[in-house]
Amino acid sequence: MHPSLEAFALAAGLLALGAALVHRLGFPPLPVYLLIGLLVGERLPVEELEPLPSLGLLLLLFSVGLEFGPDRLRSLSGKALRAGFWDALALPLGFLLGLLLGLDLRGAALLAGVVYVSSSAVIVKLIVDLRRAANPESEVVLGVLVLEDVAVALLLALLGGEGPWGFLLSLFLALAYLAFARYLGPPLVRAVEAFSDELVLLLGAALTTGTALLFHAAGASEGVGAFLMGVVAASLGLRERLEHLFGPVRNLGVALFFLVVGAEALKLLQGFSPGLFLSVFLALLLKLPLNHRGAALAGLGLRRRLYAALYLVPRGEFNLVLGTLALGQGYPVVAQFAVLLVLISIPLGALLIRFAPEIGARLYPRKAMGTA
Repeated sequence: MHPSLEAFALAAGLLALGAALVHRLGFPPLPVYLLIGLLVGERLPVEELEPLPSLGLLLLLFSVGLEFGPDRLRSLSGKALRAGFWDALALPLGFLLGLLLGLDLRGAALLAGVVYVSSSAVIVKLIVDLRRAANPESEVVLGVLVLEDVAVALLLALLGGEGPWGFLLSLFLALAYLAFARYLGPPLVRAVEAFSDELVLLLGAALTTGTALLFHAAGASEGVGAFLMGVVAASLGLRERLEHLFGPVRNLGVALFFLVVGAEALKLLQGFSPGLFLSVFLALLLKLPLNHRGAALAGLGLRRRLYAALYLVPRGEFNLVLGTLALGQGYPVVAQFAVLLVLISIPLGALLIRFAPEIGARLYPRKAMGTA
């Protein structure tokens, strides 16, 4: 029996057990996948699981692009834009934090992205699972997430390649893909409608991974390529079909990706300083007043402002992408920061989102609100 099959059987069993434990509690399983990775550590031969974790990350970024395509950008309300402006102030504050940690300009820019971006995957899943999608704060939060993902995709294009040349190539490839979708996409979509689900799944996987490889070969970030492919597919009106087809494959790959991140985190976090730990908590606190202020300008009431700020606590996929990129570029402190931030913010954020109404009732009793 091939060692990769044994590793996969062990990993899938552990992940299934962890998901079963949190299923009834209504929490997303991602924190449990990270925790399992931390617990099994070096006992799990994570290298035998490839390429599934890497594929899962690419499909996750593809799904983020699919969810926040051009139509969602056009539909952004003024509320979301006002809230997004205040949320974006975390970028210069994160950059300043990076300089205080002794990083150079590039390292500080990577840390700024890590501090800034919240996890669309975790937050959207929680909002849907808790049946809060119709709440007024959810509209604002989802709009802010759209702006965050676009901003970080641009940051990855700028910092993920080989300097300005990589950024220019990323920009050229993005324009080429969008032009293709604009002028040749409609007849292609009509042809795809007659394809079987199996063929669409295989073509989508081939195009997503192929685009990621093309961006990587051009000296750009492969994550941007996968994200862009999702944006193109969304602009062609393929969102619902591709979400249905890719969902189970993506979820399996993402589970393995977070398991691998947890398993490798112990090695990465060896020797981290207490100052770094305090900086992570500072980064978590940093966005709360910004998002609270942005929600106020979006017209939300006192409780809804609090909910919006709490909803944006979890960090996840893009933070780990930026951390991996930073590690490859010689910034282990940024990688440690990203992993610590994800490990702390996902379980903490899941709890805060789950109990946001109870927290709001405690902080803003209806009687006190009426008096105010």
